[in-house]
Amino acid sequence: MAAVPVTPPGPTDNSTTTLPVRVITPHSSLEGFRSAARSLVTGFTAACHLAWRFFLRDTRADYRQSLLGYVWLVVPALANVVVWTFLNSENVIRVDSGSVPYPIFVLSATIIWTAFNSSVMGMLGLINAARGLFSKVNFPHESLVYSAFMKVTTDAFLASAILIPALLIYNVAPTREAFLFPVALFTSLLLGAAAGLILVPVAALYTDVSRAVQVLLRFGFFVTPVIFPLPAEGLARRLMLNNPVTPVVVSGRSFITGSEEAMPTALALVGAGSLVFALFALLIYKVALPFVVERLGG
Repeated sequence: MAAVPVTPPGPTDNSTTTLPVRVITPHSSLEGFRSAARSLVTGFTAACHLAWRFFLRDTRADYRQSLLGYVWLVVPALANVVVWTFLNSENVIRVDSGSVPYPIFVLSATIIWTAFNSSVMGMLGLINAARGLFSKVNFPHESLVYSAFMKVTTDAFLASAILIPALLIYNVAPTREAFLFPVALFTSLLLGAAAGLILVPVAALYTDVSRAVQVLLRFGFFVTPVIFPLPAEGLARRLMLNNPVTPVVVSGRSFITGSEEAMPTALALVGAGSLVFALFALLIYKVALPFVVERLGG
């Protein structure tokens, strides 16, 4: 839609202020995408400023009434490690992690998988979390996306700090490539944001979408080499290599432990593809959201 300011006719009165009138006119679908793209570029600074305020508000609200505070960021990863380590130690499952202690093997991959999972679900829930704002305040809607990404990124990197004491406890010396672990972690966040954001318009209208994604993520955990190494051959290997999260998890774990061969080329391709897809999903979100808000209001 194109907004054209028009000054209403009438006598001039120095004691009053005449507000401009905005006339909304229809435009073609292509022009809608162009307008949304221009808005994303020209309003980026203002949207980021507002996103920062949203981020501070949401972060404070999350932990204001929590006794353990940020400890909850590492609880999911630690719980996953404890369960699978116990099962492996009791020979319920048998996973060969080589010379790397199994808890470190699982923890490094779990942190990356949890970041991906949180990024997907964080995007899917951003409209429902701010539904009351849409009908009351005119603001750049992309600020909600930036704010959600800031939050999941901060949470993921804070949670990854648990690797430092874990490596010390198990006397594991990190490899020279350990400084690349944040690259894999950020790639998982970007991939999750792209996957979640493209579904936001539909997920806001139908709760079935979020539930279906949660089921797929539970299934995806077992077709991603998080608790076991990438198989050397067979159908399972082919299936996992078609999973875009696999090179991110395998490379991130390899950067920390050196237990597997990293997949830097695949990691770079996933990262570049995720960035392009995330920008495309953001444009779709910007164009579709006014129609979604109208449906929600009706």
